Amino acid sequence: MGAHPDDETFASGTLAKYVDRGHRATIVHATRGGKGHWDIPSYELRQIRTGEMTKAAKILGAEVMFLEFEDASVPQGDTLREAFVDVYRKLKPDVVLSFHPLVGRDDHRRVGEAASDASLKSSLPLHVTDLPSHRPEPCIYFFGTPISGQEPDTYIDITDYMDVKIKSFRQHASQWQEWGKTPVDQGDFTERLIERYTHRFRELGRKAGVGYAEAFISRSGRKYAHDLFP
Repeated sequence: MGAHPDDETFASGTLAKYVDRGHRATIVHATRGGKGHWDIPSYELRQIRTGEMTKAAKILGAEVMFLEFEDASVPQGDTLREAFVDVYRKLKPDVVLSFHPLVGRDDHRRVGEAASDASLKSSLPLHVTDLPSHRPEPCIYFFGTPISGQEPDTYIDITDYMDVKIKSFRQHASQWQEWGKTPVDQGDFTERLIERYTHRFRELGRKAGVGYAEAFISRSGRKYAHDLFP
C-alpha cells in the first residue's frame, strides 16, 4: 500500500520473494504520481508513471491497483480509510505492507495511517459496504523511517532477489532525475542513486546477518506473525 508509483521499492524484494514462492502480490497506490516533476505536465506525468509502474510490477510478478487520488493531495481521514476498507475486502490480504504512520511526508503518512486504521474497520460485519468483511490483522508491517526513531523488528532476507529489485527500480526512470536538470544533464545520477539504494539494503542485510535485507516494523509486535513472511 503506497501513495505513488515507486513507493513499492521499499519492499519490492519481499514482494518478488512472495511471488516466487507461489503467493499473489498486489501493489496498491493511492495516486498515479502526477506532481513530482519540474516540467512534465501532470496529465502526461500520470501516464508516464502508470506505464513505469506497470513495467516494474510485471518484473516483480505483482498486480497493480490505483485508487485515483491526487498526488500531493492524498486525503486524510475517512475518505482514504474507506477506500482502503474496500481494498482489504476485495483482495483479502494475509499480509499488508505500508508506510509507517509516523514517516515525514504527508502523502506517505496518510497512506500508512489509513492502511493501519482500515484493517479493523474492514473486519466489522456491521460496517456495511458492497463487499463482505475481512480482517487482515495482525499481519501489518510498516516500511519507511518513522520520525519517532523506532527501529525495525523484522528483517526479510532478499539476497536472492536483489537483481530483480534493482531491475524493477530502474523502470521508474522519470523518478530518477536530479531535480531541475534535463535528461541530458543527468550524467550518471541514476547509477549513483542505484548505488545508494543498493547500499541501503546491503546495510540492512548486515544488521540481519545476510547479504541484503528489507526491514519492517510490525504493527502488532507479536513474534508469531513473522512466520507469515517467506
